[in-house]
Amino acid sequence: MTMAERIISFDILRGWAIIGNLMVHTFMLVSQVEGIAETAPENLDVFGYILMGLVVVFGHWRGLFLLISACVHMFIMQAKLKRGIRREVILVQELMKGLLLWLWAMFFYVFLAQWQLSKEWVETGTSSIEWQNIYHADQFANIAWAIIISAILFYILTSNKKTQKPLIMTIVFAIVGCLFIFPAPAAYQAGNAFWGVDLHGSGRLSKIGDKGWWDYILRMLGNNFLATESPLMPHFGYSAVGSILGIYISQDKKPKKEKFLLWGYGLSGVSIIFGVIWLFAVDKIPANPFDLVIFHAHPTWFVFVTIGMLMFVVVGLFHGHEYNEKVNWEKRLKWSRFSRRVGFLSLSVYSFASIQAVLRVVLHYIFPNQGFRTLWGLNTGMTFFLIILEISLWFGILWLWEKWNFNLSLEWLFALILKRPFQRKMKDKPKLFGDFLDIKGKVINVTPEHWVEKLPEMTAIKRET
Repeated sequence: MTMAERIISFDILRGWAIIGNLMVHTFMLVSQVEGIAETAPENLDVFGYILMGLVVVFGHWRGLFLLISACVHMFIMQAKLKRGIRREVILVQELMKGLLLWLWAMFFYVFLAQWQLSKEWVETGTSSIEWQNIYHADQFANIAWAIIISAILFYILTSNKKTQKPLIMTIVFAIVGCLFIFPAPAAYQAGNAFWGVDLHGSGRLSKIGDKGWWDYILRMLGNNFLATESPLMPHFGYSAVGSILGIYISQDKKPKKEKFLLWGYGLSGVSIIFGVIWLFAVDKIPANPFDLVIFHAHPTWFVFVTIGMLMFVVVGLFHGHEYNEKVNWEKRLKWSRFSRRVGFLSLSVYSFASIQAVLRVVLHYIFPNQGFRTLWGLNTGMTFFLIILEISLWFGILWLWEKWNFNLSLEWLFALILKRPFQRKMKDKPKLFGDFLDIKGKVINVTPEHWVEKLPEMTAIKRET
């Protein structure tokens, strides 16, 4: 089996995005600081503001994961088109992928989410199913819808050579992204007026169906666009930026280093400055400063500030890996192996993050008076002790699981459903319980993409080898 070329920066970023999500969700379940922020924000001290800002707001990694997922998705679609796969087939494949992920998201929100059954079991010893949570909208649903929307736009734009040009595709995705960002407040207010409930409030799932049978269907769509946690308006903006990045790095001729870094860092700075200006001129500084660090659906100013910050991180990693002439790939691949495992198995890690519930129960019996089984029961030291244990546990699980090629993971199951039908005519089909996901080529013996212009003599040596 040939070794696959990987963009190492993406593998690392996707892994740390998931690790950040594990950290934040655990923090929000157990931290006493989070409890004060949720119930009596006026009692939050300076340290609490800093902790909430760094961990919950800027440490959530939500935008990063949406951006990277969209970028990789665009890269995959472009690669399929170059291999000669017809546009219609690509569209069907990606729509199926998006639909399957959305169905899994609904199952996840009811049964597996850290804030549902496992939370109730830890705190009370029992649990009850709340079926209305299939209407919840979070990162899983965001990514599923981003796949569907991007696949449709990609199908339209690849209809001819003119609209397939990178600049044209960039303009289209930028416009569509802005259509999800700027009208978001007005759309939210319109949704509140239509349904008669605050879609970002505690009763947002309590009136589903009261308008008639059709309301069940309409809210299934409406919640994905307007709900509290991660609505497409405005969160598709992160996916649009990721798609634009994917358009350029998927070109046969990669952007030149100086040009890429100049535009990348420059536009990142512009986005941050624009977001700050929007905060002061349009959104306004709130009377309660706590409102700057306690929100779920991102306000417009925060979207642009975050996009700028995330692009600094992404471009910086490209600068240090793919565009670095002196990078030591042997060492870089060695120390990044753990995060790349998490990135490769991101769907499974996020889906089964409720493993922290078992960890909390075990720690409760070891440290009975610390508050491990209490909502917002841990002080800051014990909170980060739990987080470090949880991440270490996942590193150990993935290290062992890799030895069995991640068989029976969600990635394995999705590949079985989405890829296996297209492998029927292959002479050397990979065995289901062999290296079906090509772990050896994508995680273990990786060939990193390197975008540095090579000297002629180095190219000749590589060809001879």
